[in-house]
Amino acid sequence: MAGSIQKVGNKYRITMETGKDFSGKRKRTYTTAISEAEAKKILAEFEYNQQRGMLVESSQMIFSEFLDHWMDNYVQYNCEETTVYGYKNILKHMKDHIGQVELQKLQSGHLQEYYKYLMETKKLSPNTVHKHHACAKKSLSYALKQQLVYRNVADGVSLPRRKRFEGQSYTKEQLRELLQLVKGTRLELPIFLAGYLGLRRGEIVGLKWKYVDLDQRVIHIQEVRTSAGKNVIVKAPKTEKSRRTLYIEDELLELLQACKEKQSEFKKVFGEGYHNTGYVYVHENGKPYRVNTVTEQFKDFLEKNSLRRIRFHELRHTFTSILYAEGVDLKAISEALGHSDIGTTNRIYTHVFDKTHKNTISAMSQALRTP
Repeated sequence: MAGSIQKVGNKYRITMETGKDFSGKRKRTYTTAISEAEAKKILAEFEYNQQRGMLVESSQMIFSEFLDHWMDNYVQYNCEETTVYGYKNILKHMKDHIGQVELQKLQSGHLQEYYKYLMETKKLSPNTVHKHHACAKKSLSYALKQQLVYRNVADGVSLPRRKRFEGQSYTKEQLRELLQLVKGTRLELPIFLAGYLGLRRGEIVGLKWKYVDLDQRVIHIQEVRTSAGKNVIVKAPKTEKSRRTLYIEDELLELLQACKEKQSEFKKVFGEGYHNTGYVYVHENGKPYRVNTVTEQFKDFLEKNSLRRIRFHELRHTFTSILYAEGVDLKAISEALGHSDIGTTNRIYTHVFDKTHKNTISAMSQALRTP
């Protein structure tokens, strides 16, 4: 027998025999579980790992120390900078609340209580709790591979149901009004790019002139700009499908031509003081705008002009909903958006699509009509 289970009060103590030391004395490790079923599972997993020669050495490492180890030895070398930044923010809360628990004594109950704390005390949304859980689960998966723990306790947690976010969108009349009002302002270019092409914010602020062919009337999406705290990150789009080429319609072509002419004029005015960064959306001196600037200015512009408030990203929703209403094929919309597959488009934008399947049913009705 590799171990035993003993009930102690309302909990169950698991004793695991890990062999003998040099003097012949038995080596044991202990942990607790909140139910007999969980205790049996822990012991069974320990025995299985013991049979495979995957014994875990006893360690006094606390969870906080392990998370630092995971960040330093795995995350820093395998994740993008934006992911690293997001993990750091999550781990700060995690270490403050359950960081002092010994890694090998960490139980599903600790994580369960932590998620409850996030929702009830910190007032975080279920979706944010899912992000914390994903981080915890990934870190403990690493611990399991490194043979620091017997199992991934994150697998035993019950998570709150996600709240499905439904983005808003403008009608074509509302978008037309916005495009008219924004003309001549510094928001004109980003709003036109979002409204006419459905570009993401990072694609707009990351667009360079070398990817804009005014003669062939096409824009190549090859780079994005994003931020992780104060750091600005320039990188390739997330997926291969996000690297796409889009046609430039007349209205947008005229705007881009005018924008390029203005930049040429400012280069002469500023001379050596001009920052020739190559970006399309820039200040008068050529410096690109901060990533968050367009979001902040868009919110202010809507309030100033008494327009219905939507997020800047929801101009992308608007692009999608208007095209769908105009009868454009969903696959074509998905490709224009740069989604990896049509399922992604359907999942994200299902709220803007025809839930009554009017076109489909009407087609059947039309087919059955008597000639």
